[in-house]
Amino acid sequence: MRKPLTPEKHAIVDYVFLTANLTGPALVGASPRAKALFASFGAVQGTLNAFTDQPLAIKRLIPFKVHGLIEKYSGPAYVALPLMLGLHRNPRDRGLWLGMGAALVTAYNLTDWNATDTDR
Repeated sequence: MRKPLTPEKHAIVDYVFLTANLTGPALVGASPRAKALFASFGAVQGTLNAFTDQPLAIKRLIPFKVHGLIEKYSGPAYVALPLMLGLHRNPRDRGLWLGMGAALVTAYNLTDWNATDTDR
């Protein structure tokens, strides 16, 4: 069974994720430390997306499968850094972190990482 997120749909999700990382902390009243961390995650994700071989890229430099591997192996950092910085203690920071983490895991698992150009 093919997964529902094509490279183009995954790119849309990633750009929404970038926006959520940049605006979400202010919307929920997160701490300054959380705002900085989420902005950093958003900048990295947005840059990766902008240079991945997918239809909404600025420049197609990174193969789509490599994008998937980067997302897969950067997950532990997404989990560990908020714990190391103590963000899990603040209910607003924690809620945003858990929500964004759930969105990341869901998008990763619903993406067809084996999609080819003809699938796009």
